[in-house]
Order: sequence, then C-alpha cells, then structure tokens
Amino acid sequence: MANEISIHNRINSAQKEASDLPARPADEGQIAAMFDRVAPRYDFLNALLSLKQDQRWRNQLVSLVPYKPSGALLDVATGTGDVVFTAMAHRKEYTNFTGADISGEMLALASAKARERNLENMVDFRQMSAEKLEFADGSFDCVTISFGLRNVVDKEAALKEFSRVLKPKGTLLIMEFFTPRLNIMAKAFDLYFHHILPVIGGLFSDRAAYTYLPRSVQAFYNPNQLRGALYRSGFLVNQEITFLFGGCKIIQARRLA
Repeated sequence: MANEISIHNRINSAQKEASDLPARPADEGQIAAMFDRVAPRYDFLNALLSLKQDQRWRNQLVSLVPYKPSGALLDVATGTGDVVFTAMAHRKEYTNFTGADISGEMLALASAKARERNLENMVDFRQMSAEKLEFADGSFDCVTISFGLRNVVDKEAALKEFSRVLKPKGTLLIMEFFTPRLNIMAKAFDLYFHHILPVIGGLFSDRAAYTYLPRSVQAFYNPNQLRGALYRSGFLVNQEITFLFGGCKIIQARRLA
C-alpha cells in the first residue's frame, strides 16, 4: 500500500512539473531547455524505456536510406547523434553527414561521441531549428527525423523545410510514436506511457520531461493526418513500417519534385 501511494505521489508530482510544457509545443525555447536537462541520461533511458528496441528501430530506419554514391544525409532532432552514427556505419557510400538539433547539450554529447570514435572530421553537428534549416535548397539526398517531429512547434513549416533542403525526389524518413488503433493495445500503451514511463524517467532524470512525452504523443498527428501534412508539403508516402502494434512507425516519403 505504501509503495502504491509513493508511485501515485510521484506521478502527480511529475504531472504538476510538466504543466508548463503544453502537449502541443508552443515555445521552442522550453523544448530546448527540457532536452538540455535530460541530455546526460538520455541514451541510457532510451535503451531502458524501449527495452533496447531503440537500436533495432534505428537500424530499420537506416536500412531505408536510399543508395546514393557521394550522398548527403541530414538528421534533424539528432539528439546525441545515434541515427547519424548508425547511418555512417551502414551507408558507406555517403560522404556528407549532418546532424541538427535545438539542444546545445545534446549536440555537445553528439560531438563528444564523434571525437571518441575518431569521426569528428566526417560529421557536422549544428544547433538550429527544424523550422529554419540553415542549408541551401537541394542540399541533401535524405533527411531523417526520429521521435522529434512531435516536439516541433510548427510541424508543417518543418516539413516544408525538409522538402526545400532535399534534392528532387529525395527521401524523407520519419520515425515517431502514435497511439495504437487496437483498443487493447491502446490501453496497454496508455498504461505504460502515462503511469510507468514517467516514474522510471523521474528516477533517473527529469520527471517533467518524461510526463510530457505521452502527452505529446496524444497531441501529435495520427498517421492519416501526417500523410496529409506530408502531401501538402510536397511529399508522397512510399512505405510504412510498424512496430508495437502501431505504437511506433517509420514513414518513408519521397519529395515529389
């Protein structure tokens, strides 16, 4: 009984601390500050909270990066750079790898990883908004974003930026969480995301951040809405890969022109 009360109190405390982070982000500075706070334990918690499925999902994402000799790849909301490093390991024909993020602390960790792996001269990490990418039109063959689009304030502005910096017929890969359609799985998803994840996240890192996570998933596009937003931004969806009974998806889209 005492343990149940303790868990209940932790959940309530986390929800209170997260109250200034709206489920639909309205302030990019707030989101950047949140990721700055969680950066030191970010990789550890990603592995723990996904039961180490995050690596498998990244490998699947990178497998959809198109073959392009001397290709250029941009990973938006790159965090600590794991998608970039996975792409560098598996897409040897690419010669240009860039990671962009709004969190300076996340990028510091990504740069440290690059130095540890002697890759600092092969990858470029930059701090910038997904809504205002500081690259010329048609700079990249592939743009990726993993679990980051729901944290963007103006998502359609970001999608249009992805289209702008991609070459004609370039590839966009989005990996995101969604609420599963099956009722029983939606309930299990809700139980884990709203009642278990915030407690575990709070034990090791910032409780408010890991309470915000499930709220941001609920407020995000559903898959049909995302397909519509992609089409309005100049993309056509080619392929979707589903994990967790629809709780996680990789969406591959191609720039139309």
